[in-house]
Amino acid sequence: MQVPPAAPQPALQTAGDSALVPGGHRLALSRRNLLGLAAAMGGGLAVGPLLTACSSDAEPTSSAPGAVTPTGGTLTVGIASTPDTLDPGATGLALTLLISMAVFDPLVWWLPTADGKGEFVPGLAKSYTVSDDASVYTFVLRDDVVFHDGTTFDAKAVKATYDHVVDPATKSKSGLGALGPYKQTKIIDDHTVEISFKEPNAGFLHQQAAGNFGIASPTALEKYGPTGFGNNPVGSGPFKFDSYATGDRLTLVKNPDYAWGPAALGSGPAKLDQLVFRIVADDSGRYNALQSGQLQVAMNLPPNSIAAAQKTQKFTQVTIPAIGTPSGMPINVTKPPTDDPLVRQAIMFAVDQEKLVTAVQFGVNKAAHNVLTPITPGYNEAASATYAYDPVKAGQLLDQAGWVMGPDKVRAKNGEKLELKIILFSGGGFELPTQFVVSQLAAVGFAASTTVQPFTAAQVSYNSGEHNLGSFGYYGADPYLLNIWVNSAAIESGFNWSHYDNPAVDKMIAEANATADEAARNALYEKVGQTLMTDAIYLPLWDVNGAFTTPTDVQGLHPTFNGYVTFHSATAGS
Repeated sequence: MQVPPAAPQPALQTAGDSALVPGGHRLALSRRNLLGLAAAMGGGLAVGPLLTACSSDAEPTSSAPGAVTPTGGTLTVGIASTPDTLDPGATGLALTLLISMAVFDPLVWWLPTADGKGEFVPGLAKSYTVSDDASVYTFVLRDDVVFHDGTTFDAKAVKATYDHVVDPATKSKSGLGALGPYKQTKIIDDHTVEISFKEPNAGFLHQQAAGNFGIASPTALEKYGPTGFGNNPVGSGPFKFDSYATGDRLTLVKNPDYAWGPAALGSGPAKLDQLVFRIVADDSGRYNALQSGQLQVAMNLPPNSIAAAQKTQKFTQVTIPAIGTPSGMPINVTKPPTDDPLVRQAIMFAVDQEKLVTAVQFGVNKAAHNVLTPITPGYNEAASATYAYDPVKAGQLLDQAGWVMGPDKVRAKNGEKLELKIILFSGGGFELPTQFVVSQLAAVGFAASTTVQPFTAAQVSYNSGEHNLGSFGYYGADPYLLNIWVNSAAIESGFNWSHYDNPAVDKMIAEANATADEAARNALYEKVGQTLMTDAIYLPLWDVNGAFTTPTDVQGLHPTFNGYVTFHSATAGS
């Protein structure tokens, strides 16, 4: 899916010789990867099928020449899971960021362009400068923005937002990790703010555009506090929070005063009167609601429903590849029997991802063999060849580890069965793929038990290490996302559900994020990726993406690099 070239925007300033801004900035994806994204676009922690192009007509639709684009009305989006919070700074779910990008604006947008290059365009900041070592970012702010509650946007709002993310009481899940070596936000004057880091943070511009750092009303942050804000979000975006019936639906209404969005997304007010997110956990129920017209967008339908929708020729499939970590299964390196590297490597050899996406997912998704998706900077193509499907090799590794096949076709050692405890979180689309994985593991002598828990409960289980295998997938904006789920500091309360503690990897990730040179930075991330694959801490299954199924007359959905769409210029159709 490609978006039309952006209309001219106010120039973004550079800092000296800094190459960190549009026009060849070092932080950009490589041209090869971006062109791959542009070609493939038919289409936090990702929820829904954690989620390649299923249709060639996924480019944002536009009316025929002379036709009148419908405006007004309500667009209802069917989602599979309940948001953990509506606070983008606190959330750990990509789903929340999909919603928050309609309610909040970033300082600077990072958007795909039709020529295969990512482009930074002004958001709430008119311009920015970056220090030569990428440790200080200075933003010149717009002076015409008003939050939904009537509060005027200024430098105090930026400081309040970043202070909120780093406040321990907020209990930020993704945002805090994405900030990296954050130092402070300093007010220079009413319309100038400086965000600085204790050491170079080359990924920050990408991170601040990904959704976690949408600028919040300081009045609302003070009124509702670090935890209450999640039920009362107030931003400056094209839609305002109206109501939320927990577990049922979230209603946003048009912000009639919106006049500061990027031209590529529609700089004026939204075309819709209402944007509703309806929670329909049952996959068949979500597809049925789409067919009956109760939904105009169904997010992350299972592959069989996507294939069925395609056959009707009544629906458009918008599938958006994402920067991030593929959908897969973190392997707990501290809980027996997966505390043994040989057992983990046997798991990696025992699973045929190609057959999984063909037999279980109707060819809708793309098999993954890496800890990063192919469009992610720092993706190590060689690391993808670390494990090829080889059940004989898997059996040999288990023999080497002392696990002997029994008459019941389950291996045992010292009287203990080779059994895996698998915990999935609900709404992640992992149930059927996990059945496939379990059957392939059984073929080499594993037994397994699988339970499904609500996301909040599963996260507690993962952090406490109750599982051998879990479920995971992560939309990101920069390879620094590895810091969120690999860093040893994220074991007890973050997303390091592999319980992987490797100070050398922590150091390499930090060094990469402090490296402004693109080639050197990507080389470090490639080294990290190879190490993680060698250590067999994660079983990748399919490349993460966002999948949106709509009637053919729904228009104006624009892609981001995070597997999301934006609703700034969306219309509901007839």
